[in-house]
Amino acid sequence: MALVRITQERSKIRCIEKHKRTIEALGLRRINHSVVHEDTPQIRGMVHLVRYLVRVEPVGADARPEGTPAAPKKRMARPAGRKKTGGRASAKKRGAAGRTGASRAKSAKGKKRKKRVARS
Repeated sequence: MALVRITQERSKIRCIEKHKRTIEALGLRRINHSVVHEDTPQIRGMVHLVRYLVRVEPVGADARPEGTPAAPKKRMARPAGRKKTGGRASAKKRGAAGRTGASRAKSAKGKKRKKRVARS
């Protein structure tokens, strides 16, 4: 009999309880989790009930066997000429000394500052 791969695409958090139990009965545990089942009327009925949560695709002869890990995803490199940005971490490392006057005033917002009186 033909096989189908069922993949959970959406969360079951705000679903009807019956739909949550159907997802569990299909063997789906989390988003992007896939299972392979035989294409029977019972499975098709379960998939039809939760069709807004799952994706169904036929499993062909070129599909990898169960338990075989997927190929690792390739990381995308930064385009040439682009520098790595520091983000928030480098701003924290700089502290108050590296800030401009406007941002220093924002960081002191809510803090009480004492004015120093010049003594002569």
